[in-house]
Amino acid sequence: MYYIDPVYYYYVLPGLILAIIAQILVQVRYSKYSKISAGTNITGLDAAKIIREESDFPVEIYTTQGKLGDHFDPRNDTVNISSDNVTSDSVANIAVVAHEFGHVEQKFSSSFIFRLRSVMVPVVNIGSNLGYILFFVGLIFNALNLAQLGLILFASTTVFALVTLPVEFDASNRGMRFIEEYNLIDKDKLSGAKKVLSAAALTYIAGFVTSILNLLYYINILQGRRRD
Repeated sequence: MYYIDPVYYYYVLPGLILAIIAQILVQVRYSKYSKISAGTNITGLDAAKIIREESDFPVEIYTTQGKLGDHFDPRNDTVNISSDNVTSDSVANIAVVAHEFGHVEQKFSSSFIFRLRSVMVPVVNIGSNLGYILFFVGLIFNALNLAQLGLILFASTTVFALVTLPVEFDASNRGMRFIEEYNLIDKDKLSGAKKVLSAAALTYIAGFVTSILNLLYYINILQGRRRD
């Protein structure tokens, strides 16, 4: 039988509740504004091409299956947009595409915070996995210095989540600037685009809160073991 520390719930529940609220808000707002035309006869794919050409970004545009799979891959300079963006001219679809091009501009304008996050990716990939292992191995064998090292490595995920916040907020601001500058959405519908992007931003806030609460829980475990 598995044992779950009751104290863990005090740490995990706030982040879990916030994450659920964020996901519901994203789904509700995306569903609503994906049914509202931008009023410009411009699809998400059209918007991607307009931003690329007008801003002279050296990126390739590809479509992926499904919804909300949009992302910019800075490793090969490709913008992947969901297949529904090919035909949809909705406020939501154009907002999502513009956000991804916000990331494109971050790279080609040498945004410090964007470059910082990119550099952190391999560190976090190693730290998140190795940190867990070292932490619990250290606890099992009462090697608390090893557990502390694992905790430090695991903390890289929390730092990464923190750095992600300004990156995503900035990408949304840049995306909204593209929308307004290139008239991708009628002015009376701009508020809808902002609501879609703000809902998406809440998911990153929830991710950071969850990460820091998990870190605090593990810190509490280590401190308790040291007291014993």
